[in-house]
Amino acid sequence: MVWRRLLAAVFLWLAVLPVSSAQTRAVEDDQDLINWYYAATYGTGIYSAGDRTVGILQAPLSFHLRESNEEQWGMRITLPVSFGFYDFDLGEVVDNGLPSRVNTLSVVPGIEFEKQVTPRWLLKPYVSAGAGWELGGEESAWIYDAGLRSRYLIGERKRSMLSLVNRLSLAGYYPSGGAHEPFSLFAIGFDIEIPTRRTLFNRSIRVSILPAYYYYFKKLGFSEVNNKDNTIREQTELMLSLLAKEPFNVFGIDVDRIGIALRTNEDVTGFSVFTTLPF
Repeated sequence: MVWRRLLAAVFLWLAVLPVSSAQTRAVEDDQDLINWYYAATYGTGIYSAGDRTVGILQAPLSFHLRESNEEQWGMRITLPVSFGFYDFDLGEVVDNGLPSRVNTLSVVPGIEFEKQVTPRWLLKPYVSAGAGWELGGEESAWIYDAGLRSRYLIGERKRSMLSLVNRLSLAGYYPSGGAHEPFSLFAIGFDIEIPTRRTLFNRSIRVSILPAYYYYFKKLGFSEVNNKDNTIREQTELMLSLLAKEPFNVFGIDVDRIGIALRTNEDVTGFSVFTTLPF
C-alpha cells in the first residue's frame, strides 16, 4: 500500500541516524511500555528507554478554523493519531519493510488558540485529551495535556531571525488498573532561522536550528521490567529543520517544515521526525 511505503521511507531515513546503542528484546511483560504520554505526544520517531525500543508513526492531523492577528484569536483543531511498534529493529525495516503488527494506538484530539499579542510576541494556549490502547492486550490509558506556548522575536539581521520559545504544560495519564500519573513541564529554547536561496513550489526555504531544555517538575516515569525507577527530570533537545514561508496543506495536515530532532538524557533517548514545532 502507498501509505506503508511512505511510512517505511520515513523510518529508512531515520535508519541513518546513530541509534546503535538502542538494543531490542522480546516482550516480557504487557506493562513493559514506553510512557503513554511520551509516545503519544512526541511524534514519528524511535524512542529508547533502557533496553526497550519503540517505533512511533504519527499522523499529525490539524485543521485551521481561524487565522490570528492583533485583533482576534486564531483557532486550530489538532488530531494526532499515533501507531506504536514494540522492540523496533531498524535492520528489519531495511530488509522487510514496516512491521505487519501494530502494538499500540493513541488518539489525542485537542484545540489550540493563537494570539498575536504584539508584532513580536505570539501566544498559544492549548488543551488536548484522548486515549491510548495496547492492541491485542488489556493495557490502556487516558492521556491529557494543557498549557501555554510562547514565541518572542528577539531580533532580526539580514533576514535571519532569533526567537525565544517557551512552553509550560500540565499533563498526565490514567493507566488502566493504575494510579493517576500527573506531571508538569517547562521548556525553553532559541529558534535560529537562516534564509537560503532555495525555493520549493514558489515558497522560500529557510533553515531552523533550535536547541531546547525541558524540566519536569515531577519526574516522568517509564515502566520497565528490570528498572522500575527509570525516571527523568531534565532533557535536552536539538531540532534541525527546513521550513517554508507559508505552510503546505497535505490531506488536512499543515506542513510548514520538515525536520529531525534528538531528545535525550541519561536514561531515555528519542530520535523523531516532525512537521511542526512543539512551541
